[in-house]
Amino acid sequence: LRGSTGQSVKQTTGIMTVTEGQLVSLHCSYEAQFRDRHYLFWYIQPPGQPPKFLLASYSKQAQQSQGFQATHNLHDNKQKGTFNMEKAAIQLKDSAVYFCAFQER
Repeated sequence: LRGSTGQSVKQTTGIMTVTEGQLVSLHCSYEAQFRDRHYLFWYIQPPGQPPKFLLASYSKQAQQSQGFQATHNLHDNKQKGTFNMEKAAIQLKDSAVYFCAFQER
């Protein structure tokens, strides 16, 4: 091991009940020692299926899976950050469990 770093991630949005057509915001916060070298991810797990990649941010670049129009905002500071995902015009087919993840590189 070259050394260990302290990191934590917390998904702050719990179970939500929404109406079709609504804007939905999901919130994730994280803490890390090295703020400029990190990867942030969102995954989706539809009922009865395994989790799959949805959205990622690599420090300042973003990537998203096909077919999911999401906007993300990444707010960094020296001790805390947020990785929030918004989905406009939510539909029944969007019903799922959503996970956020953080990795230092």
